[in-house]
Amino acid sequence: MTKSREAGENEYTRLARLRAARTGEDVCAILRELRKDAIATGDSEAEKKIIQAEKYLGCRNRRKRGAS
Repeated sequence: MTKSREAGENEYTRLARLRAARTGEDVCAILRELRKDAIATGDSEAEKKIIQAEKYLGCRNRRKRGAS
């Protein structure tokens, strides 16, 4: 059985992709900014969802994978 490609998709992945398409900014930079805002407001639930979105879009642990 294989995993569905939509398994990690949530509202933050959709938001980041939409904003990236509109502004031309990198999705990882958008998610990083959203996570900083969530930390500042103390919203741990949003922070967890943003981390999931970062993992889904390949923004986390880039150094370990050899990407820049």
